[in-house]
Amino acid sequence: MKDAPRCVVEIARIKMHLPIYRDEETTREIAREVEETIARIEDESELIDTQKNAVLAAFDYACQKRALEDEYEADNRELAKALERVTSQLKTLISNFPGEAPVPNDK
Repeated sequence: MKDAPRCVVEIARIKMHLPIYRDEETTREIAREVEETIARIEDESELIDTQKNAVLAAFDYACQKRALEDEYEADNRELAKALERVTSQLKTLISNFPGEAPVPNDK
């Protein structure tokens, strides 16, 4: 990662050479989101503590990531249940045909 392409961004008044994630535009967009998060935290705080604000921003992103992971897992469980229902219905339909299931004619 040390030799990875980088771009220069400024977050919380600190200029950084960040590794490019996907492409430069995406990297800059992420940097803007982090900047906005830190700005919001600074607005809510009475003291300016750069290290604390960075930790709070990291925690905020970790919470967002966890929420998305939880949502993803719930969606996967729901999808698995739906596929199970479809499979069960297909088995029922197939079992209602006497003998072998008909093969469609491509003509």
